[in-house]
Amino acid sequence: MPLETILKQPSETLRRSVTFNGVSTITALHSVEAEARGMVSGAAALDVTPTLFAGALTLAISGGTDGERYLVTAIADDAEGARAETELEIVVIDAAWAMPDGGAPYLTIAEFVDRFGLPEVVAMTDGDGRGRIDRALLVAALVSGQSVADAHIAARYAVPLQDIPLIVKKIVGDLARAELYPRGAPDGVSDQAKQSLRMLERIQSGAMPIPAGTPPADALSDNPVLISPGYRAYPDGLKGY
Repeated sequence: MPLETILKQPSETLRRSVTFNGVSTITALHSVEAEARGMVSGAAALDVTPTLFAGALTLAISGGTDGERYLVTAIADDAEGARAETELEIVVIDAAWAMPDGGAPYLTIAEFVDRFGLPEVVAMTDGDGRGRIDRALLVAALVSGQSVADAHIAARYAVPLQDIPLIVKKIVGDLARAELYPRGAPDGVSDQAKQSLRMLERIQSGAMPIPAGTPPADALSDNPVLISPGYRAYPDGLKGY
């Protein structure tokens, strides 16, 4: 059974139902332990409180240190008295971020990790080799991707967007992902970013409207200005797209 990875804010208390592979009912709980992986020196303990009710185990998970990863192991007996064990990995990260002007993000850190997977996000941002997400590096890439998106979208719609269409989330994610490869994005990553840039150009020209409900640019002005943005230099793999 693959190890399930869950993102958690430092101040958040998660309540998580725990499943054991091939086991439907738990009759007795032996132990629940949380062990820090050693990503952060002096990391605080993760508090895990189990509740066993009607044969199901629920964990209340709180505390932890930003940047640390914890392995949670639960051991119990099933209805036939056989020993069952399961593990979760809890990744604690301060996922809150905002644009430099205080604007809300189009794509959250959790959504970015869900889209591309924790192993790749760690590999893209782990500057010190400890196996953790460099939050500052990731936020800088998300800011850059959203800025490029807004520069195009502003030609047709009022920005910042209030209700974020899924296509815009995809675009910001693809651009931010490519940004995180400073020596040039791999072909697949580069191709996705190129496609997203083309979609932005189509949104800007009006050839690809984004979902209804997004206010047009002239909703804020009687004299809308079409923007022809200069592009930020993305990794070499995006040049000449």
